Amino acid sequence: MVGWHGRGVRLRRDRLIVSNPGGLYGITVDRLGRDAVTSARNARLVAIRQHARTPETGARVIEVLATGIPIVADAMAEAGLPPAHYIDAAIRFTVVLRRQAVPVIRPGDDLNETELRVYDTLAAGTRSVADLKQELNLSAPNIRKALRELRSRGLVEQLGGQGRPTTYRKLSE
Repeated sequence: MVGWHGRGVRLRRDRLIVSNPGGLYGITVDRLGRDAVTSARNARLVAIRQHARTPETGARVIEVLATGIPIVADAMAEAGLPPAHYIDAAIRFTVVLRRQAVPVIRPGDDLNETELRVYDTLAAGTRSVADLKQELNLSAPNIRKALRELRSRGLVEQLGGQGRPTTYRKLSE
């Protein structure tokens, strides 16, 4: 990982992961790339940096025109790659760019019993680990393990994160 102060770029065999501390501010993941919204915690710093240029090329250091995500989305589509996956975990914002589509694994294909029970329960709506523990009479560590597996397969999404209530929901097929 190449990183500085918690930011990082990781290149894996099947994906590029870019992380930045701080999470989103003033916008939600579902609005990224759809609304021409740009926001910052420190507007004065943004105004100063917007006029700064790189010494090598004279390019702006930051753009502040909300065109970056649409440009990436267009480039991914043009290359026949799946769209970027955005994860806002309150203290960190992460973008995952994949080399190819994640294979869709249908529930039941090879999910274990716990994973299938958790997945079926999430089909009824968003739940926290505590909700799942109460409804399924399973231990929290087993539920978290099942949720990690379901998330890695692209079947379940985590909402919230550190500092905010964390819930999980089934992704549409």
